[in-house]
Amino acid sequence: MRKKLKEANIDTISGVGDLQRLPFTTKKDLAECFPFGALAVPLQRVLRIHTSSGTTNKPITTFYTKRDLRIWSELMARGLACAGARRGDVFQNTTSQGLFTGGLGLIQGAERLGLTVVPLGSANAEKQLETMRDFGVTVFHAIPSFALRLMECLESQNGLRSSLKIRIGVLGAEPWTKEMRKKIEEGLGIDAFNNYGLAEVGGPGVAIECQSKSGLHVWEDHFLAEIIDPKTGEQLGLEEEGELVITPLSREAMPLLRFRTGDITRFIDGPCECGRTHRKIDWMRGRIDDMIKVRGIGIYPSTIERIVASHKESNGNFLILLSGIDDITVKVEVNNGFAKDQAVMERLRHEIFEEIKDATLLRTNVEVLPPGSIPRSEGKAKRVLDTRRLV
Repeated sequence: MRKKLKEANIDTISGVGDLQRLPFTTKKDLAECFPFGALAVPLQRVLRIHTSSGTTNKPITTFYTKRDLRIWSELMARGLACAGARRGDVFQNTTSQGLFTGGLGLIQGAERLGLTVVPLGSANAEKQLETMRDFGVTVFHAIPSFALRLMECLESQNGLRSSLKIRIGVLGAEPWTKEMRKKIEEGLGIDAFNNYGLAEVGGPGVAIECQSKSGLHVWEDHFLAEIIDPKTGEQLGLEEEGELVITPLSREAMPLLRFRTGDITRFIDGPCECGRTHRKIDWMRGRIDDMIKVRGIGIYPSTIERIVASHKESNGNFLILLSGIDDITVKVEVNNGFAKDQAVMERLRHEIFEEIKDATLLRTNVEVLPPGSIPRSEGKAKRVLDTRRLV
């Protein structure tokens, strides 16, 4: 980074308009200086260390001073309030409370807001729902694919939903779509809000939806956001879709310049109904490295998710299987109520086939399966299995 800054001649930079002259920071840069190379203060000033999940490569270390933790707590509290949480709510975290930033980060934010916290952490869906019932939980945090598991569990236990008080789900840490949100909201009887962040810039707490659900507010007093062309690195205009770049403005332990997130989104122009003036970004269409090429056509798993989740017969679980030279099979699960209705399953197969063809120009094999047929991941959902061979 010192070498990059020297080459950028930063002495002549005078304002935000010169931002493009500053160098980018990438995951590769951070991975190459693992574990302490990105630390900007003496280790004795660091109160906590977290890491990224390592979904795409080696985990990235992220560090927090006392001030960093205070600001992070305030941002998480702000996000929960934005989604409608208030004093008197009971909050439950369903994710790991170890090195993963989404666990302790959400807990400290909930405590900062004055919520009653149930720090259950990782547990199966049955245990999570049992705890929600026992303690009258009203707000919870989860990754979207785990929210689907909660739905499956509720479907198999008659009467359990009526004993729950949950009303808000704060979901994030993996790609999902508005269609999946609708399915989760209907299945759990809640309002679900998209929460965005990543460990490299401090964890969750970068952006979140308000109750108008018209985009994610970026906390611009702590993060400078840009949208760039992922190929050229040039900044794009309002409403143009590109790669999100984030510069944290208040971090002590690990300040970064222009971190390339790899996430594809756009800025949303105009005021928000909620009255907040923080700029909004749209839902992530996917990650640059999530795109898969089939017969020369690039597709994002989110495209398939939108189609699958839009059908009431589906329980939301799907898998894209790439095999042979360039064969693609989309496996889709149905809800319990349709598992034995062959006519419904065949109609669903045909409709999904046609919708994927219209959206991607690809002819796919579509398999409609009973619930539980697709393996569940322990952490983030794995939506693509690539077993293709080169010939």
